[in-house]
Amino acid sequence: MILKEHEYVRQTLERYTNSELDAFCEHILITNFRPYVKWFSEETGSDCHEGNFRVVHARDLNCSMVDFGIGSPQAALLIHCLAFLEKLKSVIMLGMCGGIDDILEVGDFVIPSAAVRGEGTSRHYLPVEFPAIPASSVNLFCIGALKHAGITPRCGILYTTDRRLWEFDEDFVDYLRRQRILAIEMELATLFSVAYRYEVPIGSIMLVSDMPLQRRGIKGKRLHEEIYAKYMETHIRLGMDAVRNLEIRWAEVERKLTSEW
Repeated sequence: MILKEHEYVRQTLERYTNSELDAFCEHILITNFRPYVKWFSEETGSDCHEGNFRVVHARDLNCSMVDFGIGSPQAALLIHCLAFLEKLKSVIMLGMCGGIDDILEVGDFVIPSAAVRGEGTSRHYLPVEFPAIPASSVNLFCIGALKHAGITPRCGILYTTDRRLWEFDEDFVDYLRRQRILAIEMELATLFSVAYRYEVPIGSIMLVSDMPLQRRGIKGKRLHEEIYAKYMETHIRLGMDAVRNLEIRWAEVERKLTSEW
């Protein structure tokens, strides 16, 4: 039997999450962090399914959360798979980033307006001259969630790299400073590019987890644990609030379309 692309992709999502496709909700929160999925599972009273990825389906919120691991290849695979779900209204990335611009502080939340494609994976999906940008229709709800919580959103351009331990390359650090990069991370440009390729509405709320260019600013084990303790719950709740308001907006649109018919 020869599988078509949509059949193979849908089977891949089932294998990687150990979850039936029918269980996926219409809004998806994605993340790199197992503690996020654990917290979401406990908060919503929903079971966690684990394969290569981990997923929790919170039906009352109409939202699934997926932990896809780390790196652009994993990110691309996830969005490619999610694009073939029959009902998908939004995807929001809850990730962490290293602050580059000194206006940032650890604990700030960033809404990326674009991402520099400093990784290689996105080139398999879009020509190199294409920008990596989120869907404004989703990002506006991410900004709204921060404002509703009384948090000032930081917006700007992030740099996506597939290189770890870049902090010790002085030439690269100088490049980041000269280009006025707001922060750096490892997946956003790929997520935005693949989402654009497959028409997946995507946005992001990023947490500044360290300030690697400042003295003693690199995230060590102690700071890593403090980030979860201080900011994880707020971060996830912001994503959940954005999803709730997106769902309300979708319901309004669907009612309007029904009335017009």
